[in-house]
Amino acid sequence: MTKDQIKKGLTSRGYDFSMLAEVIERSPSLLSKVAARKARSLYVAEAIAKALDKSLEEVFPDVPAYHASSQVDARQLKRAELLAKLKSE
Repeated sequence: MTKDQIKKGLTSRGYDFSMLAEVIERSPSLLSKVAARKARSLYVAEAIAKALDKSLEEVFPDVPAYHASSQVDARQLKRAELLAKLKSE
């Protein structure tokens, strides 16, 4: 799904990036960047997919890293997410 498709899907369910960001305690900017593929965050991608009642593969078919079930890949994504968070504060 494109960023616009994600936004429309959230809107049709009564949600938006700001509301989802507040619930998962992340910035709306990060959600927007993940949806636009300008940032990577497995946590945010999973939250978006769950809010849309879709799988990660359906929402982010072009991001293979989100499809991996390997702990190593998940750990690398979490480390990158933590690094980005620490740099932004």
